[in-house]
Amino acid sequence: MARSNKPVNPGAENALDRMKLEIATELGISDRVRSQGWSTMTSADCGRVGGHMVRRMIEQYESSMGGQTSTSSGSTTTSGTMTSGNMTSGNMTSGTMTSQYDINSK
Repeated sequence: MARSNKPVNPGAENALDRMKLEIATELGISDRVRSQGWSTMTSADCGRVGGHMVRRMIEQYESSMGGQTSTSSGSTTTSGTMTSGNMTSGNMTSGTMTSQYDINSK
């Protein structure tokens, strides 16, 4: 299967672009993006923006799940929290799985 840069939902492209610029603003790089464009940004900056986008999309999805529980490929999502496959004695950590391992937030 060939890779494509086209979004799965073409109607979401504008929303993703707005989110990308919003996150760039939060990271303090939006002025450079506006003046020079994304093609001049470092891969580290682009990766940082992409990582925050993914984290935010996961958080939005988890919050939309509400109290529902679904299981998919070894991950369990319960009440907005993801854990890897096993829950021990009902203890679950708060936050998303990505925020627990984010070295930038510590």
